[in-house]
Order: sequence, then C-alpha cells, then structure tokens
Amino acid sequence: MGHLLCIVPHMTAPDTTIAPDRPIGVTCDTCLRVIATVASCLFILISATAKVPTYRFNAAFLIPLMWTPYLLRRRLFLTPVHYVLFALAILVHDLGAYGFYQRSPLPMSWDIFVHFYFAVAVTLMLHRALAMNFPILRPWQVNATALLFMMGVGALHEIMEYMSYLLLGEEKGMLKPHTSYEFDTARDLTNNLLGAMTALLVAFILRRIFDSSRHTD
Repeated sequence: MGHLLCIVPHMTAPDTTIAPDRPIGVTCDTCLRVIATVASCLFILISATAKVPTYRFNAAFLIPLMWTPYLLRRRLFLTPVHYVLFALAILVHDLGAYGFYQRSPLPMSWDIFVHFYFAVAVTLMLHRALAMNFPILRPWQVNATALLFMMGVGALHEIMEYMSYLLLGEEKGMLKPHTSYEFDTARDLTNNLLGAMTALLVAFILRRIFDSSRHTD
C-alpha cells in the first residue's frame, strides 16, 4: 500500500501520511536529491559526448529544469515515482544528442515518442499537485485543468522552437522546416494530447485500485 500511495496522483491522504509542511518526508526528500543529481550527471555526460553539435550545451538548460520541481517539491507534493518519470522525460529528449531524432531506434519517430511520453510524465505530476493543493476541485475539474495546463506547456514549447528558428536559423535553431516532417508542430501537439489523456486514464485506474483496496481493508 505504501508504494500505491506514492503513485496515485489524486487522493486525499491523512495528515499522518502527507503533512502540509512536509508532504514527502525525509527519506523521500533524499531520494529526490539523488534522482536530480544522477539525472544532472547524465545530462553533462550526454552534452560531452553529443554527436549533434546543438546538444553540446543542453546541460546548461536541462539541469535547472531538472532541479525546478525539486525546489517546488512541497508545493507539488512531489514523490520519487513522479520525479523519476519526469527525469526520464527530459533524458529521452536529450538522447537526441546521438541523432535519434534523425534516425530513431524505435519503429516510430523519436519525436513522437518524446512528445507522447513527456506529456504522460508531466500530466501525472500536475494531476497530483492540483489534487493535493486544491481538494475543493472535483475529479473532472482536476483532469480538465491538468490537461489544459499540459497542452499550454506543449504550445509554448512549439512557439519556442519557432522563435529559435527565427533568431538562430535552421542550422542552430530547434525547428528544421526543410528536413523535418511537414506537419511537425501539429503532430507534436497531437502526441502531447494523447500522452496527457493516457496519463489521466492511468490516474483514474490507480484511483479506482486505491479506493477498492481501501474499502477492502
């Protein structure tokens, strides 16, 4: 049951389990630091060994991004499970340093996988944060807010890609209109949507499992 409490994104936990001032406990806090430190080291390693030149300075941006949820861990009611999922989301993007976006090791485009999985990880984390911070919200309201927030993040990312293309050009910018898929932006946002909906489905199933086990006990 302890592991389930860490995974279920939306539930009302008693104060003895998740206190308002220390929602995750000392042990979990240490786990979060370890996760962030290991991820940061991996980002540095990938930047140092990147085959794609534009990824050689990625660690300077990804390390602050990785540590931001940790600094907000109490507000986010962050758990190691959610943080690992978030770290993996950043990591799979950073693996593009080895040319995975150009030649995917998967049967599908690496870009499809990254945008789908990133939405899953972020939506699960958002869902828990919203549910725990705003218990007055009904489940459907938490779901809708998490979905819209995730889609907003996805839209901002696409705008950032376009701005980098305008400022830096195609060679150094994030958007490659002459070599990438013609409908890349639309496909990215669609995969964000599918990933967010998958995360909400997972949250719903875990909630049902938690409620069922609690009633059984």
